[in-house]
Amino acid sequence: MQAEAAQKYPGIAPGAKIGKNVRLSPDVVIADGAVIADDTIIEPGVVIYENVRIGPSSLIGAQCILGERLAAWRKDPCYINPELVIGEGSTIRSGTIIYAGCTMGKGFQTGHRAVIREMSLFGDNCSFGTLSQSDGHIKVGNDCRFHNNVFIATYTTVEDNVHFYPMSLTVDSLHPPCQRGREGPYLETGCIVGARVLILPRVRIGRGAVVAGASVVTHDVPSNMVVAGAPARVVKARGDVACHLEDRPAYDVALESKECAEFPN
Repeated sequence: MQAEAAQKYPGIAPGAKIGKNVRLSPDVVIADGAVIADDTIIEPGVVIYENVRIGPSSLIGAQCILGERLAAWRKDPCYINPELVIGEGSTIRSGTIIYAGCTMGKGFQTGHRAVIREMSLFGDNCSFGTLSQSDGHIKVGNDCRFHNNVFIATYTTVEDNVHFYPMSLTVDSLHPPCQRGREGPYLETGCIVGARVLILPRVRIGRGAVVAGASVVTHDVPSNMVVAGAPARVVKARGDVACHLEDRPAYDVALESKECAEFPN
């Protein structure tokens, strides 16, 4: 495939490694050191920089940029682009930009025009929605969902099965624009963050907690509780919120994992 690719696709560097049954558009640019695994589709206008590793059976949509170089490359003559790893079976939709130094697990998905800055770590089966942004240096567990227009600040930590709904955001600076002591919030397994929620720095949201839409979270939230308001306050236990359509607790079906739906104390 290497010799064939070099002749047919002039944008592919000789040091790039292309697997079997890879479908490439003629105008893609793939740098030395990139590795594209078997059965992957690369659509028109994609740019893949050095040291990007794309797992098998992935789809990279049109106009994506993968392994975006960090600021140091313009100043440091010895700059080496950090590795970007995208797991098997991932779908990176058109216009997405993912910086170097990130790791995405199996089955990762983005919406259109998502931006993921350097040193963002995602587990398996996560999705990051259209126009959402990670500001870098975040840690995300497995089975997490970030809907459209979500902003995740630097140094935010998210455990497994956490759901962020549209236009919610975290912040990391106690006194912006001061950069000292920056630390994002910490969200434990199974949290649900409603639309337009603001979560302030250093806040810890307990396992299975629910933050109602348009809330401002200024203090820690206990596990399995629902909070609402600005500032957010506990209004009831999660299990006491009834579904308006069926005879069941409202949030039992919000998460895919049975273990996470039980939320033991």
